[in-house]
Amino acid sequence: MRERRDTGRQAEGRPGREVGVRPGRRPGRRADGRHGPGSAEAAGATGRRRSDLLREVAAEWVRQSSLRSTWWAVAAALAGMALFAALMGYTEWTRILENPDEADGRAFMRLTSQGHFYLVQFAVLILAALASTGEFTNRSVTSTLLWRPNRGTVLAARTLVTAGLAFVVGALATVVGVAVLAGFVGWYTDVDVAGALATALRAGVCMALFAVLFVGLGTALRSMSGTFTVGFLLLLGLPLVMQLSGVQMINDLAALMPGMAGIEFYAGGDVGFYTAPHDGPVNIAAVAGWALAAQIVAHTELRVRDV
Repeated sequence: MRERRDTGRQAEGRPGREVGVRPGRRPGRRADGRHGPGSAEAAGATGRRRSDLLREVAAEWVRQSSLRSTWWAVAAALAGMALFAALMGYTEWTRILENPDEADGRAFMRLTSQGHFYLVQFAVLILAALASTGEFTNRSVTSTLLWRPNRGTVLAARTLVTAGLAFVVGALATVVGVAVLAGFVGWYTDVDVAGALATALRAGVCMALFAVLFVGLGTALRSMSGTFTVGFLLLLGLPLVMQLSGVQMINDLAALMPGMAGIEFYAGGDVGFYTAPHDGPVNIAAVAGWALAAQIVAHTELRVRDV
């Protein structure tokens, strides 16, 4: 019995041998095949990444909300929509006075959609360009990346905050436009409240996707002027040039550019000055595709390029 106990002690102290683990079984895996400590480590890593993203979103919100340029862009969007709605409302009012049959409830959605196309989307472009290129301009991006080395987290947080602001801008601008138009033509036709709310929601979603697109574009270009130039071409310049070609295939491709596809989505159809050859979900899918492509390019460029 004494010899057997001594042998057991020697086996317990033998180097390279794990007590309580039978040969052939790897540590960290239970008898039923599921991971033990490994699963906890993976869950912990996922929780840390989520926590890092939330903290970075909070930091990005503080950064953007503390800049006056952010609120100037928001104010420009709302004021621009109010002014546009007043001008269009006055024109609509004179038409109704000349011919009362011209009164049409669809005018609210049609005119506010045109306001988004001509003014609000460019304010969102400026907002996103400022958010994505500002730190590259003043070189403070170095401190940001030292604090948060995971560049994908920084890009995701910046995109989420800017997209959230753009959604609010798009929805609020619609409400402002409808309210101003109601002051001119609300006496002659009823406001379709459900339609106005649907337009506000669609406009908010589309402006948020535009923000995703332009944050990606600005991160890749790292230039305020370059981002605004390329953004303007994507929204308005290139589609108009493509439509002037007179070739039907090129005209159909122009309808898939983000500006044209976007207005067809948030206007919910014909807006009085442009009729797209594509109807339905293809329009929002086109905008989302542009946004996703810009984010992929931005993430790749941010990872491989030095600051």
